[in-house]
Amino acid sequence: MSGAVILAGGGSTPPEVPQTMLRLAGGANARIVILAHTQADVARGGQRTVAFFTENGAQNGVAPDTLDAGELIALVQSARGVWIPGGDQNRFMERLGGSAALLEAIRGVVARGGVVGGTSAGASLMGARMPTGDHSPDGDLKVGASPTAPAIGVLPNALVDQHFLKRQRLPRLLCALLEHPSLVGIGVDEDAWALVQKGKLTAYRAQVVVARVRQKPRQHERMLGSRDIRLHILLPNDVAQV
Repeated sequence: MSGAVILAGGGSTPPEVPQTMLRLAGGANARIVILAHTQADVARGGQRTVAFFTENGAQNGVAPDTLDAGELIALVQSARGVWIPGGDQNRFMERLGGSAALLEAIRGVVARGGVVGGTSAGASLMGARMPTGDHSPDGDLKVGASPTAPAIGVLPNALVDQHFLKRQRLPRLLCALLEHPSLVGIGVDEDAWALVQKGKLTAYRAQVVVARVRQKPRQHERMLGSRDIRLHILLPNDVAQV
């Protein structure tokens, strides 16, 4: 991965997020494609996000509201940056996840040295798998208690969760990792953001949690367990391997 991935945890997106994306994408003139297909009203959501990027220096932002994968692929292939705002990650995958070529084009932005990122639902879409939002309200660590679904895979070894500490989502992430122990769990708190480059995650603002199942998960009836789960709670400017 020669480019970068930005993960914002939801809540208020700080100005340094679009500013960092522009810097890494090549400057104010870099083509930034906003995919607001997480939102019920794609056009309105896209316009709001373009306005936010423009306020922070972007001169070449575009927010297509089409569902035509071919049109979106052409735009993404010309982009130096792709940003996905909050909303519903399931909605995005229902609308666009059927186009393997589009998902490959998004991953390709990072492969050629560009930047891909998102906030809230947009951040969850960056992993290989994503939480569907259906976790057991009791916080169970049991088989099936934390359903996940395929995501875009910009971070092919990760599962990203958002609004993390604010909404007490640690059980949800742990349960998902116990069922998918090959993945690294990344929990980005509300108002936090992180930058992933060359296998390293740097936390900015608030807190970011990185979790790994280090010993093969075990099962008793439907309960899940492991004797070794490594948890890092990162403060601003802390770095972790991902």
